[in-house]
Amino acid sequence: MKAPVAVFYLITSTNIGGAEKALLQLIRTIDRREFSVYVCSVKKPGAFARALAAEADGFFTLNLAEDGRVAALINFFPGVLHLIRLIRRISPSIIHCFLFRANILGRIAGRIAGVPVIISSVRVIETRAFLKNALDRLTASLADTYIAVSEAARTYTIEHSKVSPQKIITVYNGIDCHEPCREKNFSRKAVSLDENDIVLASIGRLHKQKGHRILLKALPLILPEAPRTRVLLCGEGGEELSLRKLTDDMGLTTQVRFLGLVENAAQILPHIDILVLPSLWEGMPHVVLEAMAAGRPVVASKIEGIDELVVDGKTGLLFSPGDPRSLAEALLKLITNRELARNMGDAAREHVMKNFQLKKIKMLSSAYFRQPECAKKTCTMPAAVIATAEGIF
Repeated sequence: MKAPVAVFYLITSTNIGGAEKALLQLIRTIDRREFSVYVCSVKKPGAFARALAAEADGFFTLNLAEDGRVAALINFFPGVLHLIRLIRRISPSIIHCFLFRANILGRIAGRIAGVPVIISSVRVIETRAFLKNALDRLTASLADTYIAVSEAARTYTIEHSKVSPQKIITVYNGIDCHEPCREKNFSRKAVSLDENDIVLASIGRLHKQKGHRILLKALPLILPEAPRTRVLLCGEGGEELSLRKLTDDMGLTTQVRFLGLVENAAQILPHIDILVLPSLWEGMPHVVLEAMAAGRPVVASKIEGIDELVVDGKTGLLFSPGDPRSLAEALLKLITNRELARNMGDAAREHVMKNFQLKKIKMLSSAYFRQPECAKKTCTMPAAVIATAEGIF
């Protein structure tokens, strides 16, 4: 019997996030008769590490610094050496990297270790990251192919990282709309919310990228017309202390709840009215798919990546990024018109069911990878590349 092809997944972190969820979904569905799966985190194990380790044939961590700046540079070469030794021990046929630090480390270590195929995933549009774009350009030739999570991410990578269009393809995120929630259910009562409150939720790490300050600054513009509006901030991160201070300074402690890390958004979403995503940059946020699958309208920044998910005026509303007044106006349209909000929530679920169901995404990517012109684009890579790419969401 033919031995399984070893696939080595390298991811920057194993905290709660869209890339981590995508990787977990991938290794749960990949054919284990054909592939053996190994997962390595660049940073120390996070909240998703246990779940990933349970699904993989081997789980490892480089335990590099959480900080992605000076500390990352200091630890770069030790990290490369550690990774080379690990790769040589496992001897994978494919390295598939998720997120920036993993992409750079994986390309360099993979090439030195002699891995036949290296795949980089582009999951965030790093519009303000000039150094990252430069490093991506410098090492792009080390990757055999790129997989972008949205057309916007693909276009941006072609333009700013100077990647050949023939070397990068788009495979959208997907979601299983029928997957049951595995976590204990959430209740409004548990966080002192009333059934008559209008509950807005922002789910994601507390980082400047996610634009939580914009939401907090929009809230005082909403409260005169909708005094029962409440906000749930679900996540952890370096911005937490400053966001708590801003909440106190603005006198919003009654209206805002900090829930900390939420491992499964599905336990929160049925109990909210609107998902708010005021991000300044994204790729294709998984939480938007989760909210739409739960039948919740989304109010989000009108930025690249999000506008490929949210149909403005039909499944949700898009507002001018970074503008609290524009956000407040969009939210009030739904808060003051509950029928409109319900209709948009229903349309959101229908849109996801039609276009982003997990089975449909896998079918579309499978068909794409098996086209003759795709074989040319991927430089006649082995079938293993096609099979692993089919599982990307």
